[in-house]
Amino acid sequence: MKVLMNMCPRFLMSHAGDYYANVEIASLRHRYPDMSFSMVESKRAALAANARIVVLKLAGAIPVLNWKWRVMRPLYYLRFVTYLPESYLRRTKPDVIFAHGNFPLIPRGCRIPMLGVEYFASDRHLKKVGVYEMKAQEIEARRWSVSRATELVTTTPGSKARLEEHIPESRGRITQIPIYMPYLEPVDEEHAIRKHRESGGPIRVLFVGGAAKRKGLPQLIEAIRMLSPERRRRLELTVVSSFQDGPVEGLSSFARVLSGLKTADLLNLMRNAHVFAFPTITDTFGRVIVEAMAAGCAVISSDADPQDWILDYGRAGLLADPESPPAIAEALTLITDDDGARERLGLAALARYREVFHHTVAEAQYRAIFERLASSR
Repeated sequence: MKVLMNMCPRFLMSHAGDYYANVEIASLRHRYPDMSFSMVESKRAALAANARIVVLKLAGAIPVLNWKWRVMRPLYYLRFVTYLPESYLRRTKPDVIFAHGNFPLIPRGCRIPMLGVEYFASDRHLKKVGVYEMKAQEIEARRWSVSRATELVTTTPGSKARLEEHIPESRGRITQIPIYMPYLEPVDEEHAIRKHRESGGPIRVLFVGGAAKRKGLPQLIEAIRMLSPERRRRLELTVVSSFQDGPVEGLSSFARVLSGLKTADLLNLMRNAHVFAFPTITDTFGRVIVEAMAAGCAVISSDADPQDWILDYGRAGLLADPESPPAIAEALTLITDDDGARERLGLAALARYREVFHHTVAEAQYRAIFERLASSR
């Protein structure tokens, strides 16, 4: 079976998804040697993608054209970014096209089934990022994607429900599969128990987020300030951030600040941490939450979609209003005062990772869909 991965074309400028796309392909190739996975290498497809990205960059750089998104709206919601010519498809002979957030145009009459990955954010997220007024365009953009794909994958139950609500024609064609993280292996239970039962040392709290303000670091700092001096002395805070949305005041007095860490170094920090505090204001997923769960951390995150689902609605972590420092302080108080609760939460997070988010779970689900689509031709 040949799967053609239309994920991240060779853009003229760097694209963050390239790394994850290559990791995913390498992992699938290793996991299923009887299947063939290849990236789209069509020059015409890459040219179309590059042209779109250049236009978006130029439009965003010209304030007059970009006034209140008047120009950017139709460009932002132009969903297709590549074109796969018939000659290219005849040459590569794929059984399935895998469109990972990148739905290609293909020739009319093409009978190759397409599996697409889509996501529909919550109203709360759209409002927080300031694009709620564009929800109608968002729906139409997703409708275009749905019309191209034979079947769809989305990462959260909330996204699946929203796609089915706003685009009824998608019902019966969507499978919910958590984000695929083939590089992430969990710690063993003994490691998690051992670190949570350490005595005499500080409680190591970790925050990770490139856009630190949007990820809730100011609220976390304020929450720590609300704790009693005795509780504050027990906590050792490490912040990993590039501060993409500006500096955060008040860190130097009680936090170690790191940036530019490699993935392996970050995962080691998580394996050593007791608590992962991530009261993100808005996120469509939160990959770092899952990484912390795999490390056996007791997690504090937002009581909002999809973080509440990731943490099994409070059974695998503590949920707090991300804009309420007192609520975050209450969660910190619990895990500071109750060592047993901290251990139980860490083990519950680890168990949920193994059951729901481990890459073998996603791999098996993807394989089943690929086989079903290939046999339907």
